[in-house]
This record gives sequence, structure tokens and C-alpha cells, in this order.
Amino acid sequence: MFKEKLNKKLATALAEYGVETPTSIQSKCLSKINSGTDVIVIAPINAGKSTLVLIAVIHKLKEAFEDAPRALILVSGSEEALAMKSQFEFLSEGTTLRAECAHDEGKINDQNEAIYSGTDIVIGTPKRVLEIYFNKSLNLNKIKLFVIDDAETMIKKAWQAQIDRLGLSLPKCQHLVFGENYDEKIEKLIHKFIVAPRIIEA
Repeated sequence: MFKEKLNKKLATALAEYGVETPTSIQSKCLSKINSGTDVIVIAPINAGKSTLVLIAVIHKLKEAFEDAPRALILVSGSEEALAMKSQFEFLSEGTTLRAECAHDEGKINDQNEAIYSGTDIVIGTPKRVLEIYFNKSLNLNKIKLFVIDDAETMIKKAWQAQIDRLGLSLPKCQHLVFGENYDEKIEKLIHKFIVAPRIIEA
């Protein structure tokens, strides 16, 4: 049961969302993620990886704090960013946590303003997140959790350079990488900013 490993508000939100029993990969990963270890999560589609991303972030951050984001979640497209934010809003109900999107189909000036005004979590595509960072609207100095979702699609879209730049710009933090297969391409994607991660497979 989630309630044994998560704070009460999050466990309640998950139950209301219809998720009371963790999937195999969620069960394997929760304690390792909660411990602060860098983790690479390998599991097939529909294994519950995206929900696990949000569980990890909400559990770690708990409540809103100041204006600089404390979690950066990289996703593979605008649709994925908006879907994750929608799920976040449901699962974070009862907390004061805030999330903003940074994706290629939105207006960058609006995203700049929203992020600069204050948020706990940024969910976005590597290209747009880096653009906002270069605009000096995104402060990365307080990041505690850096998440790369759907690593294979990131590689297919040739976003390695943007991910490198972001990863190397962060302070010391926890890293979570999610994918379907662990191979040399994923190793190359992360090797500059992640050392000796724990690899967990479904």
C-alpha cells in the first residue's frame, strides 16, 4: 500500500485517483527514490512510470517554498508536459505545491512570466526549458530533483546537448531517469552529470 511509504496527503490523493496498490516498478523504486539515491527506472509503457515521477516529486517537496523551483521534470513533448501537469494538479490536491509548464507549443513570454513569478516544479521539454533558462527567468540554484522522462524519445529527438547543458547547470541534486531499455545510448545521455546510479528494472 502507498500509505506505508508516502505522506498522508499524497496517499489519500492517490487513493482518490484510483491508485491504491503500487505497480511492480513503483513498489521496487519508491524506497530507493525516497532515500535520495540517483535511480534509472527501466519499465515498459503503461507500467506507471509517469505517475511514479509525480509521486517522487510531491513526496519529496511536500509544500510550496519560496519562488525558485526545486524540481525540474523533462518530458518529450508539449502534450506530455500538459498531461503531466494535469495529473500533478490532481495528486497534489491538499498541498500548496505549484507547477508550471515550459513547452514548445506555448507562448514563451507567458511561460517566462509564470516561472519567474514563482513555482516549485517546472515540467517541460529540454529545448524550451533551456530557452527560458537563457532568458534568466529560470533559477536552477535550488533544484533538488532532476527528472528525465521517456529517455528514448529524448535521444531520438537529438536533445542530448540541451539535457547536458541543463544537467551540468544544476547544483548537487537527486537524478531520476525513466526509460524502456537500458543501453549505451542512455549511458551516453547521462554520463556527464550522473555517477553510479541505481538501475531498477520491472
